[in-house]
Amino acid sequence: MPICDRLRATCAAPASGRIGRIGEDNRVTMTDPPPASTEHVDPTDHVDATEHVDPTESAASAVPTDAAGAGSPPQLSGSAALRLSRTPWDMTKAVLVLLVPVILAVVVYIFFFGGSNVIAIDPSGTYSEARAAHVFTVVQPTGLSNKWKPVSSSFAVEHGRHVLRVGYVAPDGSGLQLVESDGAPDAVISDVVGSTSPVGASVDLAGRTWGQVSGGNGQHALISTQPHSTTIVKGSASTADLRTFAASLR
Repeated sequence: MPICDRLRATCAAPASGRIGRIGEDNRVTMTDPPPASTEHVDPTDHVDATEHVDPTESAASAVPTDAAGAGSPPQLSGSAALRLSRTPWDMTKAVLVLLVPVILAVVVYIFFFGGSNVIAIDPSGTYSEARAAHVFTVVQPTGLSNKWKPVSSSFAVEHGRHVLRVGYVAPDGSGLQLVESDGAPDAVISDVVGSTSPVGASVDLAGRTWGQVSGGNGQHALISTQPHSTTIVKGSASTADLRTFAASLR
């Protein structure tokens, strides 16, 4: 039988349920198909074989690490936590620790080194300078106790007038100033004392007549005018101290 006819016969064979096979000698051998498997397969086996996965577990694992920690409070460093834990009382104690040494230093300076004492100067050079100018007769205090402290002195030209100023501290700690000038009395009084009003009768001290006036800022003044000079003693010192000082001028 030709090969083509054999192939056609083989193709028609499946109607009988048999299978044709071509051998090495080109012969077709018909065989029965293998019997179908009778093993019962449970359709649920595939489902049971699948590993059970908890849906909440997979959702939790899908949450990013950053998102999971978003609800928790931020962790502070040790120094930041220490600053936040401090109370107002802690700050008060810290300030006191700084102030105590300063207070002790001030106390020691005042009570052991005379920090509150008046720093006296020597005005003799200023008096000598004024005398050397020969513009008016210069007077200065003599015979006062060492409780009177000179603290400032100057000799200069002010508004075209020569003016000598020497400041003193009285024994009770109040201050006064001696002013001498060759200017017109009204101008000198206006510059030194300001507006004035008499506070009593004139007094004679050390051969001079002194008028008693009250000036601005609660200060009092004794004023003596001479042909070529005006002398003023003014300050917050008591009237008695002003008179004592004026009486010492020579």
